[in-house]
Amino acid sequence: MAKPKRVQRSKDELKKELREQLLLLRHSCQAFDGGLEAVGKHLSLSLRVLLHHHGRSRALLEQLGLRSGRFLDSAGPLNPRNLLTECNLVGMHMTSEGASYLALVSMGGGPLPLRPTPFVEWWNEPVLKDNRGRKFSRRELVLNVADTDGGAHVDPELEEKYMALSRENSLGWVFTNGDVQSALSGRPELACMRQIAHEVLSTIHQFVPEFREFSDPVVSATPG
Repeated sequence: MAKPKRVQRSKDELKKELREQLLLLRHSCQAFDGGLEAVGKHLSLSLRVLLHHHGRSRALLEQLGLRSGRFLDSAGPLNPRNLLTECNLVGMHMTSEGASYLALVSMGGGPLPLRPTPFVEWWNEPVLKDNRGRKFSRRELVLNVADTDGGAHVDPELEEKYMALSRENSLGWVFTNGDVQSALSGRPELACMRQIAHEVLSTIHQFVPEFREFSDPVVSATPG
């Protein structure tokens, strides 16, 4: 059987698609911030569409020439002298009842410092280290969630280090109440999706004037 004929998209068509993808990303951020943690899986899928460029997977930002510049980094590099676990994309939200993972952008305290970083470094350098020294880049986090854990597919098996991070508290962060310790509630990798989405929306807002309306909803709602 002959392959169906394929037609090249115009640049205007790709820009329309980018606008729709950014709208989906922004609305997913709002849903996540409203308490729907599972929408972090949809965030991973939108991030994959925008950023992942390998083989037959063609990143939308790459098709528009928008992936080769600098992206805004809120985490910075891992500290090589730090022997503890590390993840600078998320923080800990504590109440008298316990603690949970929270994307940095949602923790308040004013605007986050964002460092312009070459895309290749931003996408591929480690931003998380677990209790066995295993590391994750933004790319690894996004693709694990999107490709195997409910973003676009649900695989029967998960990568060992990702299983440990997402199900076994390999970050080791705990809440202590007297003599009782408990693991944080929530999924750290999904909180990471929210923070990475913040970085992408902030990058587009700052560096691509044509799409400047797509700022992060949390930042947009902040007075002043």
